[in-house]
Amino acid sequence: MKRPALVLSIVMTLAGCATVPVRNIDRVQAGMDRDQVRSIMGQPDTVSHAPGQECAYYSLLKDFWSRVPWSVSDRYYVCYDEGKVASFGKVDAAPSG
Repeated sequence: MKRPALVLSIVMTLAGCATVPVRNIDRVQAGMDRDQVRSIMGQPDTVSHAPGQECAYYSLLKDFWSRVPWSVSDRYYVCYDEGKVASFGKVDAAPSG
């Protein structure tokens, strides 16, 4: 009886961490600045820096039908070159380099 309650509490905790729906990434466009992206996506989970480039990472909530108890969100990135969006997408499909 305790296991279902534990699983449910873990799923609810993870869902609470991913509050931005995945459809918001569709509103991001190349050339946008950080403030424009932040108004759509909110604060990133993490940010990485390289010379001349910055990448922000987000956990986005999957739509209801794509969720499973162990996977309610996906990771996405938005990379900026000189302050403007240069690339974005799902982390699994991130360009190498």
